[in-house]
Amino acid sequence: MSKKSVIWIIIILLIALTAIMITRLAIGNNTEEEPRSFTATVLENNATSLLVKPDEGEDELRSSDKIVVRVPKDSAVLEDLSVFSVGSKVKITYDGAIMESYPAQINALRVELAE
Repeated sequence: MSKKSVIWIIIILLIALTAIMITRLAIGNNTEEEPRSFTATVLENNATSLLVKPDEGEDELRSSDKIVVRVPKDSAVLEDLSVFSVGSKVKITYDGAIMESYPAQINALRVELAE
C-alpha cells in the first residue's frame, strides 16, 4: 500500500468518526420527556405556584413528598393558579421532568381539578 492510500484511508476514517460523534450528540441532546399526569392535594397556593403532595400510589411520590408546581405561559409569565384552594385535589400534567430539589419542582403543562 502506498503512502497516499494510507493517508486517504485515515482521512475517510476521521470523517466517519466525526459524523458518528455528531449524530450521537444530536440524539443525546433530545431530553424531552413524555408528558405525564398525576393527582395531588394542594398544600399551599402562592398564586403563580402550588405546593402539592402527590397522592398515594403516584410515581411522583417516589421523587418527593412535596412538589412545587408552576405553569409557564411563556418565558417570562406564569399562569395564575389562585383558583385552586388548599386541600383541593388536582390533576397535574407536566413534561415528565422533575427537578431534584426539596421540595421537588416541575413545570406543568396544565393543572385542573381532579374528578
